[in-house]
Amino acid sequence: MRLTRKQVSLSFGYGRYLVVILFAALLSACGGGDAQSEDLVGGKRPVFVTVAQVTTEDVEVKLYSIGRLVSQNTPTLAAEINARVIESLVDAGETVSKGQELILLDTTNTELIRREALADIQRLKVSIANEERRVARYRDLKTKDMMPQERLDDAEAKLAVDRATLTAALARLAIAEDRLAKARLTSPVNGVVEKRHVSIGDYVKSGGPLVTVTDTHALRAELPFPETVGSQLLIGQQLFIESPVAPGLVVEAKVSHIKPQVGSMSRALMVIADLENPGKWRPEATVEATAVIERRPGSVVVPVMSVVKRPAGDVVFILTNTDEPRVRQQPVRLGQRQNGSIEILSGVVVGSTVVVEGAHYLSDGALVTVRESQP
Repeated sequence: MRLTRKQVSLSFGYGRYLVVILFAALLSACGGGDAQSEDLVGGKRPVFVTVAQVTTEDVEVKLYSIGRLVSQNTPTLAAEINARVIESLVDAGETVSKGQELILLDTTNTELIRREALADIQRLKVSIANEERRVARYRDLKTKDMMPQERLDDAEAKLAVDRATLTAALARLAIAEDRLAKARLTSPVNGVVEKRHVSIGDYVKSGGPLVTVTDTHALRAELPFPETVGSQLLIGQQLFIESPVAPGLVVEAKVSHIKPQVGSMSRALMVIADLENPGKWRPEATVEATAVIERRPGSVVVPVMSVVKRPAGDVVFILTNTDEPRVRQQPVRLGQRQNGSIEILSGVVVGSTVVVEGAHYLSDGALVTVRESQP
């Protein structure tokens, strides 16, 4: 069916009329929303909130640091004699016990010296016994004027020389036995072999490194703190230390030492805590430490969510007990945070009721409806 020009014109006009009606309806709806928003902001309609009581709690002032673990003992054992390595009993990564043999050195020459000293000692003991009998006999004869004094003096001198020679032979034996003991390198601590510096067949000289052993039981935590808090750190303060190598394990320790100098690059003060390995910790591992520098019992606290920022600073909203519940904006001075609460140094008193959820949407004197109370 074909439409005439007049019919088309009427249809187009009718459509424009519908669009105008719809646009007017949308403007009306928007205008109503603005009125409603103004009504809410102006406090004419209540804001739904939750509240909590101002209470007291023991507050701890803490400092935090990330440091590292080191071993208290990491000796590098060196050769004490010149000798060749004939046996290596351990390798890097092996656990060793105090007194366990690690390296054996060649003792052939030292053993010969020891045997020579033993032979000399045996010979001299026989000679001394014989000279003692001779001197005794000569002295007896001298008392009877049957022996010249010169022969007695010679016998006594020979006895003195033999005794001195025996002392020297005993010293040579002790030196040889000491060298034999030093040819068997033993661990001075319980720990782990960090590095073996020699192999079988190497000739080592006195002072040359053989094995490095790390004590994994006696550990030390090195913890840097900013120099600005140096006056708050004291020897004996409590520390709570944990390491990612053993998640969930917290060790309690105390500050053992504080290094006297501030780090030239980091500008940090190094705090040291000596402790025993709780099980799976390792030297050079990262540690996180919390230092408790002060305890304040009975501090006034509120939930963290109840504190909001306003042009006046940090504030809380205190619920007023009227038939029509409203809130009063109260500036506060904040202290430490802990366990979801924040310390209030001034501004509120214990027993007051503060808004928690919904506090960010309030202004001084706003009308509220309490939905529920925080425990």
